[in-house]
Amino acid sequence: MDSKIYISENSPFLTTDTRATRWAIPYNADCLNSRIGNLLDRQKDAVEGKKILDIGSHIGTFSYAALLLGAGEVQGVDVEEKTVARCRTLFQSENISESLYRFEVQDIHDFLETVPPGSFDTIFCFGMFYYTPNPLRLLELMNRAVRSTILIDTFTAAYAAVQGKDALNVYPKLKEETLDLPVMFVSLTQSEKKDYLIPHSFEHKGKELSLLTLPTKSLLEIWFQYLNIEYTFLDWSDYTVRTCSYHDLYSPEQKKKSHWADVYSSGIRVSYRLDKK
Repeated sequence: MDSKIYISENSPFLTTDTRATRWAIPYNADCLNSRIGNLLDRQKDAVEGKKILDIGSHIGTFSYAALLLGAGEVQGVDVEEKTVARCRTLFQSENISESLYRFEVQDIHDFLETVPPGSFDTIFCFGMFYYTPNPLRLLELMNRAVRSTILIDTFTAAYAAVQGKDALNVYPKLKEETLDLPVMFVSLTQSEKKDYLIPHSFEHKGKELSLLTLPTKSLLEIWFQYLNIEYTFLDWSDYTVRTCSYHDLYSPEQKKKSHWADVYSSGIRVSYRLDKK
């Protein structure tokens, strides 16, 4: 499928992003524009004219895209001071009115616990849900803070079988039926990434580490039901190039040859639209 171009290849939101070559969700033009199309443009009723909170906003790429799609205003929250500073610089360089955006450095749990209920029309939660030690609590806080819609894009338990040093132990022991159960895997990850620091880090065996919390798709949907949220599973079939599973993405060679949408086709990553009843 040919993607609509929302952000050009020479946009500073791409040229200054350090994640362009990673195998899972690379920030290149094809992947980014396809994700903007599916996560935002196809949910335009939850974007256009809305007050949006972007959780884990990083350099503000999806907030910027939301404004391009007609969002009323965006607010981003991220724990990394340097990243938020880069975000503000990018928005200034694009001559975006300062009345349309606000970005701040704060722990998202602290932020959500202090805002009044229903403070935002829509919440984006893209690529950070698995970095919180208590994902159900984060869901509860987002549900409290939102008036209408939460858009979420996250890795599932299958990710534990293909990423990081623990994968060597997880992969041989993982059974297909396990991923159909309402369970969550918790694994360790390095706190310091290439250009940002994961929150909630701690020292373990002489290293600064953080937790990855990876629920199965089944558990995610049980959480949605528990919170009385209507949920719609977002389809990526228009963007996928093959049918695959986590078995096809285990080795470094497989990852190098993979297409960005393989993480969705395999179920390693999923996306939902959540609507208040």
